[in-house]
Amino acid sequence: MSGIFKALSKFRLALAQLHVSKIKADNLGRAQKIVKEAAGQGAKVVVLPECFNSPYGPGFFAEYAEKIPGESTQVLSEAAKECGVYLVGGSIPEEDGGKLYNTCSIFGPDGKLLVKHRKIHLFDIDVPGKIRFQESETLSPGNCLSMFETPFCKVGVGICYDIRFAELAQIYAKKGCQLLVYPGAFNMTTGPAHWELLQRGRGEVIAKAGSEESVVYADIDLQYLADMRQQIPITTQRRNDLYSVNSVQEG
Repeated sequence: MSGIFKALSKFRLALAQLHVSKIKADNLGRAQKIVKEAAGQGAKVVVLPECFNSPYGPGFFAEYAEKIPGESTQVLSEAAKECGVYLVGGSIPEEDGGKLYNTCSIFGPDGKLLVKHRKIHLFDIDVPGKIRFQESETLSPGNCLSMFETPFCKVGVGICYDIRFAELAQIYAKKGCQLLVYPGAFNMTTGPAHWELLQRGRGEVIAKAGSEESVVYADIDLQYLADMRQQIPITTQRRNDLYSVNSVQEG
């Protein structure tokens, strides 16, 4: 039994950073290509960025929105099955019941949909003279926790601004999640000031991309996580540090 646990306690994680255009078919094709590339490098879990199939902005959400299942999620399903990976499909604008959501779909190695997460905390910001961005003008918030099981660990899912709210991570930790994924598409005004800081608030930064389209890899060792929890207690419980990872859309 210990040998089996040891074999499954390590796995390679791939985070994709994509250049997204206004042509959906091109975006989907790039996503497929990058999933194959990551699988070829030994990744077992692949994460795409937030809003990977369309430009990121309230003015685009309605135009690019799809039902789930739909065109984009079909591409994700096929890519996951072909490559035999767990695929965290970043997010797409989803239309359901006359409302729009920012939704992440996760597929297993058999191509089946495991769970979908609708962004809970919508990003509304107004920095005078720099940026105004109001997701809530077009999107509705999700209201559910989203988790899925892999042979390695249970995974909790958020989207970008969800990482701001520590309560979500704490709940996932209490429910047994050892990996948290937050596909993101941060801007260059608030992103550099906050994103890495929030990541370090969840754990050690072990892989980092620049501003270009790329894939970064992290070899996750869950035994290291278990050892740290035993060594460094917080309050009356053992430490709840989690690997917290993100995948960002360029721009």
